[in-house]
Amino acid sequence: METPKIYVVNLNSYNNGRTRGKWYELPVDFSRIKSDLLLDVEHGEEYAIHDFENFYGYKVGEYSSIQELNEYAEKLEEISDIDHLKDFLEIYSIDDIINNKDDLDFAEAENDEDLAQELIEQMGGLEVLSIETLQRYFNFSAYGRDLAIGDYSKTSHGYIRDI
Repeated sequence: METPKIYVVNLNSYNNGRTRGKWYELPVDFSRIKSDLLLDVEHGEEYAIHDFENFYGYKVGEYSSIQELNEYAEKLEEISDIDHLKDFLEIYSIDDIINNKDDLDFAEAENDEDLAQELIEQMGGLEVLSIETLQRYFNFSAYGRDLAIGDYSKTSHGYIRDI
């Protein structure tokens, strides 16, 4: 997982046409930003975030709190060993992931059908499904149609197996 980064500028310098900005990997000590960008009474104390990377859906604004962004980066580092973390961050907040990290489950599938096949395979195959589940999802009409096309012939009172 890549480290979150922000590009911070001294807003006074920026507004006066003298861009004074720098990229920082998070977490970063705000005193370092103040020193690097000359955020002081003489040069202007306000900063703005003009770009960011690797926040995986987390909302970063021009005036986001450096402290809050640092906290996010620290939480991200705490769970950086989770496989498919980027996928989980598409669905859940970072706090939900931290609080439920032992219960997270990922199935690699391209569509709903692939998902069902993957999960049934992980469970041990169709034989582990209950009769109720099989009856609910099994397509009797399609199966019957295929049987009638290939192996059975319809009579006036039922079907006979072809010989």
